[in-house]
Amino acid sequence: MKIVRVTTFLDFGGVEKQLELYSKRFLEEYGDNLTIVVLGYGGRIADELKRIGVEVIILDQAVKIPNLNLIHKLYKIFNAKNPDVVHCAAAEANFHGLIAARLARVPLRIGEEIGFPNHNKMWRIVFYLTYLCAKRLICISNSVANKLVELKEVSPSKIDVVYNPVEIDGLPLRAFDSNKQNSFTFITVCRLVPVKNLGALLIAFAALVKQLGRENFLLQIVGDGPEKQALLDLCERLEISDRVSFIGYKSSVIPFLIRADAFVQPSFSEGFSIALVEAMLCGLPSIVTEVGGPSEIVSEGITGFLIDPYDAKKLCEVMKFVFKMPQHERSAMGARARKDALERFSVDKYIKNLSDVYRLH
Repeated sequence: MKIVRVTTFLDFGGVEKQLELYSKRFLEEYGDNLTIVVLGYGGRIADELKRIGVEVIILDQAVKIPNLNLIHKLYKIFNAKNPDVVHCAAAEANFHGLIAARLARVPLRIGEEIGFPNHNKMWRIVFYLTYLCAKRLICISNSVANKLVELKEVSPSKIDVVYNPVEIDGLPLRAFDSNKQNSFTFITVCRLVPVKNLGALLIAFAALVKQLGRENFLLQIVGDGPEKQALLDLCERLEISDRVSFIGYKSSVIPFLIRADAFVQPSFSEGFSIALVEAMLCGLPSIVTEVGGPSEIVSEGITGFLIDPYDAKKLCEVMKFVFKMPQHERSAMGARARKDALERFSVDKYIKNLSDVYRLH
């Protein structure tokens, strides 16, 4: 089976990491019948995949929809490669790749929706027509699938739900630090953008510090983005700058996760959440939004807690509850989270589920 994967960029990020894990395992299991086509620019992950022998074609084109030249280039690649499967992921790759694959008469054309679309009427029509070119549409969670059906962009009979894979080298456990004693670290990992709702997290954290004392708590924010300065200013106004650390972007967040005590993610919207699964694999209990993918990942009261992202007061209460849990109960919750994540979100599980989609259709 010859497969061409089409993606928008291949530098860093959740989609790119997923494709890296997939490609490495595919190469081990099935040989070299895999080509990755990048519409825009490559980068770190593209270079790594080339190094291990994956064929990566970087088109370095403008990815804005529509780009007829991009469709033409993809059509020529598909004709030359004659693949059994073309699998596209993300809006720009879906639009250009699925149309080109239909024109090239590729037998199995698969799109993949990686998040919640925010489409007006015109874009709903555009993607309804785009997905007519697909044989199947993969969604990264049931929540994403339900949203697409609600928007009437695709028939539910065409959808397969396949959760993203997450893998951590060595699968480390939490690093308990006997010197920490009275300190407790909450951690979040995300881009610093409005949808991540970090303002509410800072407000909840400030209330917690006010209630229980300044020396007890730390909050680490791992990631970067356009909201950073606004968040720094909010920390100043809330008088918690000495308790909040902005770590910045890190290619690996694992060293920070294994030294934290609890993971927090109050996003307004999450299609899936690789950061959450990584935290679970590191044995952390989690406090996450009840909206979207996290509600399918976390079991309330068993592997973590689900919160309303619009209720900062409730978020504070849950953070306080997690802090006050006896250490052995927090550790047990983290162990359950780790076990659950290993069973449901491994690369092997992902490859099997994806292979089933390829073979059954």
